[in-house]
Order: sequence, then structure tokens, then C-alpha cells
Amino acid sequence: MANQQQKLRTTKQTRSDDEIDLFELLHFFVKGSRYWLSGGLIFALMALIYALALYPSTYLQQTINDIRLNQESLSLVRQVMPAILVPLEDKMQAQELGRLFNSITKGGQAYLDKTIYGISGVDMKDRSLDSQTKGKIETVVIRIKGDDQDLAKREIDFIRNNIRGVSQYLAVKKYLDNEIINGRIDLFNTESQVNKQKLNYERASRQLLAYQNLENESNEVKDMQIILNLSNEQVTAGDKKELNNISDFSGAKYLPLSNRIVALKSEMADQMEAVQISELQIEALKLSQKVLNDLVATFNTTPYQGDVIQFSPMIQTIADYRQQNLDYTREEIAALDNLELTLIDFDRSGFRFFNNLPMQIEKKGRLLLVIVSGFIGAFLGFLYYTISSLVNAYSRRYKN
Repeated sequence: MANQQQKLRTTKQTRSDDEIDLFELLHFFVKGSRYWLSGGLIFALMALIYALALYPSTYLQQTINDIRLNQESLSLVRQVMPAILVPLEDKMQAQELGRLFNSITKGGQAYLDKTIYGISGVDMKDRSLDSQTKGKIETVVIRIKGDDQDLAKREIDFIRNNIRGVSQYLAVKKYLDNEIINGRIDLFNTESQVNKQKLNYERASRQLLAYQNLENESNEVKDMQIILNLSNEQVTAGDKKELNNISDFSGAKYLPLSNRIVALKSEMADQMEAVQISELQIEALKLSQKVLNDLVATFNTTPYQGDVIQFSPMIQTIADYRQQNLDYTREEIAALDNLELTLIDFDRSGFRFFNNLPMQIEKKGRLLLVIVSGFIGAFLGFLYYTISSLVNAYSRRYKN
């Protein structure tokens, strides 16, 4: 009986101690309220001052896509831009764009992916749309953070000019490379075609000589007809009625030998004319290849200035070729015209990509900054109070 009463008193004492511990914990938290409240208020106030005075704003501007950019080509521009801007460091520093230069060259594509992106209004999650539709871009958005609106505007203008310039640079380089490669293939095919035409002409010449020898013999034979088989089709008994109409039947043709001689001469004349035309085309292709090689050399020596390409040196190269020879054939003149017209079209693209929508200023994140700073201050204040209390308790207990 005495043991049971002792256990009951122990249990009550334990429960009483637990309740005291909980109240002590609550008391400890309330007693330290001045620390964590002070810390929270101080940090929140500091964050509020920073948000109002120093927190950077976000500046956005959209540009109508009139230079035929798509998601793939815009991604390529973002990949190339950090490397192509390296030689422009001094120029950008002189224009007070050093911060932008460091952000692009050091941040690379990761920075540009957040700064430049295209929008089209197309639902990318719609599986019924093809890749071409999903890759379409209606406007290009440039997004810059900063606390100086004038500087942000100049940075946006610089990035926009480089989007146009880099896309033009890549397009011209691709055009010149493809033209040189395709020109070599066309030159080979045309020379091969001329060789086949000359071979056919030689065969027709031998056949004509044989027909002329036969003609002398056939004149001595009355009413003789030579069968000329113009196809590989066989003539059967049921086809005899069709033999009377040459236009309806593509099999054997009954033609006099003199007619065949005239037909061969006509075909040989056509072949000779085709050979002459092909030879003129070969000369034009050779001239085009020579001009293209000079254009590539001029293009490679023209430094990139962070904007559209200066096409004057390349157009002048074609003008120099025109002045070197005043006896160009029509085919050669047409080849020079095609090259110059393409360069002029590229040059005209430099006058696009200027249709901008009004700049937008976003000030998001300020409230979140104040709230998070307040919680951090409260935590640090409570942490300071907890450490101080532990140190004091330890000192009291083990004080000599």
C-alpha cells in the first residue's frame, strides 16, 4: 500500500514537472520576444529602405520580329553573342556598358536566356501544333535589371542592335558558305553535262555519216523504206491499226532515210547550241566562284561592330569586277547581278527590327524581400537570446 502511494506521488510529481517545463518554455519564448521582435523589425526596416532606395527595377521592352527569327535562330544568337562581343570590350567600356559586357561574357548563355526570349502567344503544351508553329516568334523581349532607367534603356538598345547584327552576321556567313559549296557542285554537274552533250553529238555525227552513205544506196531502190525504232516497245498484230497514226503510237515509225538525216542534223544543231549555252554557264559559275571567294575574304576582314554589317566593301568588290572586264557575257552579268542583289537584300534587313513597344518597368519582389528579411532578423534575434540565456545559466550553475 505504501509503495502504491509512493508511485502515485511520483507520477503526479512527474506530470507536474512536465507542465512546469512547458510553461517554462513558453515563458522563455515570451521573455525573449524583445530580442526576436527587435531583430525582425530592424532587418525588415533595413530591407524596406533598400527596397525603396536601392532595389533594382526590371525594365522590359518588346520588339516586333520583322527579321524572321524563330526559337532556334534566337537560341543560336544567344549562344554566339558572348564570344562575338569579346573584341568590343573597350568600345562597351567607353559607352559605360561595362556591367553589361561582364554580365554577357561571364554569364554566357545562362544570362542571355533570362534576358532575351521570344513570345508568340502559342500554347507550347498543345501537342497538336507542329514544331514550326511552336518555334514561331512574334515579338522579342529584352529584360534588364538596374536602378538607372537611362542606362537600362541604352543596354536594351545595345542588345537589340546585337540581336539584329548577330542574326545578320550568321545569315551572311551561312549564305556565302552554301553558295561556294553549291557553286562547286553546279560547276561539276554542268561540266559533266557538257561532256555528255559532246558525246551525244559525236555519236550523232557517226550515225549521220552512216545514214548519208546508206542514202546513196537507197536512191537506187524503188519505194524502199527504212524502219526507225524509236522505242523499246514491241509491235504485235493488234497494233497494226495504230501504225497509221504516228502521234498515237510510240512504237516503230516508218520514216524515209532522208527524213532521218534531217532529224539528226536538227538534233545535232540543238546539241551544239546546248553545248554553247552550257559552256557560257560554266564560265559564269567560275566567275561566281571567284567573286564569292573574294567576298568571303572581305567579310572575314570586316570587324564586327556590335550592330549590322557594313556591306559597302563587299558591294564594292562586285563593282570592281564589273570594271575589270567590259565584255562579260549575259550569263556572267546575271551571276554578278544575283550576288549583288542578295547583298543589297541583306543590307536592307539592317533597317528592320526597330518597331518597339513602350518600355515597361516592373518592381516585383520588394514586399517579399521585406518579409523574408523580417523573418531572418527575428530568427537571428531569437538565436542571440537563446545563446545568451544558455551562457548565463551555465555561468550560474558552475560559478565558483
